[in-house]
Amino acid sequence: MKYTPRSSPSLRSCSALLARPALVFRPQAQTRSFLDSLLGSALGPCRLRNLTHTKTLPYSASSIFKAVSDVSGYPAFLPFTVGSKVTSRDERGYPARASLKIGYEKFGLEEVWDSKVKCDPDQGTVEAQSSEANSQGLFEILQTRWHIQPAQGSDKSTSVKLDLDVKFRNPVYDQMFAQVEGKVVNVMITAFEKRVQELEAAKT
Repeated sequence: MKYTPRSSPSLRSCSALLARPALVFRPQAQTRSFLDSLLGSALGPCRLRNLTHTKTLPYSASSIFKAVSDVSGYPAFLPFTVGSKVTSRDERGYPARASLKIGYEKFGLEEVWDSKVKCDPDQGTVEAQSSEANSQGLFEILQTRWHIQPAQGSDKSTSVKLDLDVKFRNPVYDQMFAQVEGKVVNVMITAFEKRVQELEAAKT
């Protein structure tokens, strides 16, 4: 009698798994917590990074404030912002809460950042900070503060200062960010400068 070997269920299961397409990486809370603990021991805890940059732009303070406070328009021009939805507004119509989707396709990262927003046109400030104190997302702290004031000695130029506070949960992302942190706020201000230029051009 001829013997025909039979493949075991475990081998068939392995073959089926190998035949499946690769999964797209999407960080999950439990996996991320485990990795944070493991990598934190090797790389050390993530530190709070305080970034700031000031630039004088040849536009009015009101035009720049309008662009910065238009949170729903961010995906059209702001790097790494792939989605934005204003969920509530204050009595003056400015955003009070917003949900922003931040993504970096190269590393397969995508994060929804729910934030509290405070816009004060009288003081020329726009602030946004995470409203999820117990979030297990990429960021433990993510806060931006814009200071928009007419430049001294000129009624056609504006001094724009951006303060960014960021603290990652995962040391690997923190180390990657450290390689570009000196450029981040400058890139953001430049993006808004181009946005204001586009809005001004549309008026003519």
